[in-house]
Amino acid sequence: MTMLLDLDAELAKGVEEVINPSEEARAASIPGLDLDASPAAKSDPKVAARLRRAMGLVDDGKAAEGARIILKLLDTHPDHPVVNQAMGMALEHLGRLSKALEFYERALQRDPSNAEVYKSLGMLASKLGLLPTAEKFMRIYLKIAPDAKGGTVQLAGILRDQAKFEDAIELLRQAIYGDQENADLWNAMGTTVMESGEAAEAITFHAEALRLRPGYARAAHNLAHALELTGDVEGALTHFKAAIDSAEAEADRVISTHGYSHTLLSAGRLPEGWELYQARLNMHYRFATNFLIPARPWDGADRAELKGKTLVVVGEQGVGDEVLFANTFHDAQEAVGPDGELRIACEKRLVPLMQRSFPNARVERHYTVEREGRQHRHAPDLFKDGKVNLWAPAGNLCRAFRASTDDFPSQAGFLTADPARVERFREQLAALGPGRKVGILWKSLKMNAARSKHFAPFEMWKPVLKTPGAIFINLQYGEVDEELAEAEARFGVKIHQLQGIDLKDDLDGVAALGKACDLVMGPMNATTNLTAAVGGLVWFIRPINVAWTMLGEPEMLWYPGSRTFAGERYRDWAGGMKRMAGEFRAFVDAHARNAA
Repeated sequence: MTMLLDLDAELAKGVEEVINPSEEARAASIPGLDLDASPAAKSDPKVAARLRRAMGLVDDGKAAEGARIILKLLDTHPDHPVVNQAMGMALEHLGRLSKALEFYERALQRDPSNAEVYKSLGMLASKLGLLPTAEKFMRIYLKIAPDAKGGTVQLAGILRDQAKFEDAIELLRQAIYGDQENADLWNAMGTTVMESGEAAEAITFHAEALRLRPGYARAAHNLAHALELTGDVEGALTHFKAAIDSAEAEADRVISTHGYSHTLLSAGRLPEGWELYQARLNMHYRFATNFLIPARPWDGADRAELKGKTLVVVGEQGVGDEVLFANTFHDAQEAVGPDGELRIACEKRLVPLMQRSFPNARVERHYTVEREGRQHRHAPDLFKDGKVNLWAPAGNLCRAFRASTDDFPSQAGFLTADPARVERFREQLAALGPGRKVGILWKSLKMNAARSKHFAPFEMWKPVLKTPGAIFINLQYGEVDEELAEAEARFGVKIHQLQGIDLKDDLDGVAALGKACDLVMGPMNATTNLTAAVGGLVWFIRPINVAWTMLGEPEMLWYPGSRTFAGERYRDWAGGMKRMAGEFRAFVDAHARNAA
């Protein structure tokens, strides 16, 4: 049906990325097509028979074959509501989400009373990140089918993902009042309360879900996460293990294994943690990168295997992780020895910094494309000569070289900032006047309801910014004009913007500027990692001091000399900032005394 759909062209485009991979979206299967309950389908038995055959293929994992049958039906029945609905379902199975949305809308226009189409539209809009639209469709669905199982949970998830926590909690409270034995409702309440920042309260709801349904893997996973955020690492390990053992789907088993590995690392159980950290590479893991590397992989189990080999290390995850894992690269270079070679594939913005830091290694950029709903990464420039023996994602090196807290370097700085740029930035900073020169940043470039709980609201920085005797330098990339104006208007503090640097794309410059500052303060992200990695002084602010990167220690072993501040409980930003402000005042006063 060339006017409505070029199926071959759609298939060639691959799978679209799920923008909002919430638990509800992952848990909700694509609805089936109940042909026996559809008056429109029963009105034409021949159409119904062909749809039954097509949807049988779709349900058996042969969505493309089923879609071709439906496509022929569209040629003769372009306005049939159930045919359009079936095409939407087939396309959703194929990962062509935007095009599926079009056919659901066509089906709805032709049969506005079909509740299941509203549900399909709501969940699909949620996956695409169209949350207000998703909310609208799910509310209509629940109005038409108020007793539908799962509808309340899915609507609550959509409200939660828009940070409408009070609305989501009230919706679930009323649903639980009417159905107190429904474990899904209790689990959804726990997830919502957790995302609002109340990890301790979430424990109660997830525990009740498990009491009602023993072996409920998702509730066990969520309970483990909540326990870890409250500092109960051993309890978290117990429930992550239960979630792994009772997982019904491989994707759920892998994501719980990934969580379990992080918690093992949080507990300081490094050998076990690094071994299970391999779960991040499993293609069943939602965020796994598909590495397209033409060489034998090395899992980090045997460092002796590297001697005399040409090893390619490929950066993984975000820029901050690439920098963090570079902590092990000097060890890898020593392990391959004079007869071997280390090659590094990193994000293109990191190439100058990595090449300067590892002059005996060959450094090239890696290439990443988004396709089929995930990242695909390769580094062709490092393999052209055919001499590579082994390759590894950067995190695998931790298994070989960071199996104990004693394996971490004692001296600050494992990367080398550009000394000429450091000096030029110091000259610019000196021109701002006397006092400590302090770089500050406070948020991520990508902020949403889920991520925002990891970053202190800007107003929480007031006790730090009000410290006399310090000169603040903006290291926050992205849109910051509003916060800078607020700092000056409300706190009487000017946060200076240095010229000649792009804080987002000039990462070599960011590293040099961070090194030039007397201190850099902020959450753990690319900028703070870069500064600490080149030996700059960094104070990290965290929502809680329990995290896999802390490895069970009070301070970060990756960056000797750095400090970490957190409150007494999860997201106790006021407590964490109070501690930091007190230490910061002493830091500034000491400089003033020395200057005098």
